[in-house]
Amino acid sequence: MSVDTNVIRHLYRYDRTLPLLPTSERDAVMVVRDGNIEPVDSLARERVTFGTTHDERVTATLTYPAEGGPFPAVILQHGSTPLGRHSWARWPIDVDWALEHGVMTVAVDAPGFGSREQADNRGRLMRDRPDLMFRTRDQRIQNVQDLMRTVDYLQSRDDVLEEAIAFCGVSMGTRVGAPFFGLDERVRTGAFFIGGSGPYSGFEVEGTEFADLAAEERMIFDLTDPIVFAPMSAGREVIVVNGTRDTVVGPGAGERLQEAFGEPKTLRWFEGDHADIPGELYAEAGAFLVRHLQVPA
Repeated sequence: MSVDTNVIRHLYRYDRTLPLLPTSERDAVMVVRDGNIEPVDSLARERVTFGTTHDERVTATLTYPAEGGPFPAVILQHGSTPLGRHSWARWPIDVDWALEHGVMTVAVDAPGFGSREQADNRGRLMRDRPDLMFRTRDQRIQNVQDLMRTVDYLQSRDDVLEEAIAFCGVSMGTRVGAPFFGLDERVRTGAFFIGGSGPYSGFEVEGTEFADLAAEERMIFDLTDPIVFAPMSAGREVIVVNGTRDTVVGPGAGERLQEAFGEPKTLRWFEGDHADIPGELYAEAGAFLVRHLQVPA
């Protein structure tokens, strides 16, 4: 089963005249050094919200140099964690890239995660919960539209270079980031960590009371799986990173997605499981994105 590309593009489109109605609160940038929490005075931080589709609001944390601008921007989409945008504390590229490369990092809360978590746990993909199948479909589409609205928001700011916007996604961030990047050509370059294409991102329906939904389950795959959208990256530089012993995405899933991305692409593998990403690969990805965000004079 496959779906016409025009139908897929139509499904993800939205009214871009939707008002943003943004809000902003200043926040301090803090880091842990030698066991102590210290401020980073050279950076500024805002917690922002803005309108998106279906009367939702996106929550994001912006981190950028306290002086200068306008800045290139890198949108960050976290993995499947209740910490949402705060999960970057483990891999603080939101701070590191702002310090090292002078970019604005934009850490977004996905729908169902962080500040947007729901009581029914709908933000968590579980293969043994086909009763969440259609809500998961809707959430994935919502997440992609939220990322598109993040671009709308960034391009409304005077301190952002609107032609220098990049994306970095990790795990679930790659699952929704590949559709976002493929469909939204305003994003110039992308980094995709520990994603894949395979059964791990679907639902087990065989032998359950939802067995009659097997065709629907496949349709959801064809409408939302990153492998459908990865070829749309052709013509824009991407870096794709996977682990050799990833027990979450499973055997072959990373290879399939890496192969599906269009050229030009840079492919990297590290020895380890899903969460064992070496810091050097984040550093390489940051430098990669900034290099390909250079705006012609």
